Amino acid sequence: MPPNLLPFPAPTIDEVSQLGDTDPVLRLNSRQSAVGNLIVSGADLAVWEDDSRVTGSATAAGDTAGTPVRTSGNRPLVGFDAADALVSLRHVRHLRRALFVGRGPTPLGVQLFTGSAVTVAPGDGSRMFILCLSRIGNVLELRAEPVDKNAPDAAILTQFGFTLTPYVAPRESRSR
Repeated sequence: MPPNLLPFPAPTIDEVSQLGDTDPVLRLNSRQSAVGNLIVSGADLAVWEDDSRVTGSATAAGDTAGTPVRTSGNRPLVGFDAADALVSLRHVRHLRRALFVGRGPTPLGVQLFTGSAVTVAPGDGSRMFILCLSRIGNVLELRAEPVDKNAPDAAILTQFGFTLTPYVAPRESRSR
């Protein structure tokens, strides 16, 4: 999407060091949105929706729900590698949106292949910030959204309109 067709001007990852109340949103350029992996550290939960509206979730502990979305390389579009959540940017055209929730002692952090990075504000006694990632045309927008610190994950998913797609295992071939 040409820059003049984006919904509103937004700062870049090189202009913002922390997403929160003061700077709630930033937009990556088309190269940053397409090369390598977007790494989110500090996330306990990742939730995604692909361009067909298939949704699923994964936790840093290895639990999954909903429907996995695999890329042509048979890797998850969004998933975890050890403690880091990863978004496969090579296949970002298949991603509609994702949420990252971190309840640990360290704030969420985002890093790109270029080394550019941003953190998400930790919040305060009653609220925390989660990271919302949206694809707009061919660029990604990152937004810090405040939520109730004590809200269960299911309530946060509902608040952002996520209903996990029931997973049906693919049928095995019966030819012999």
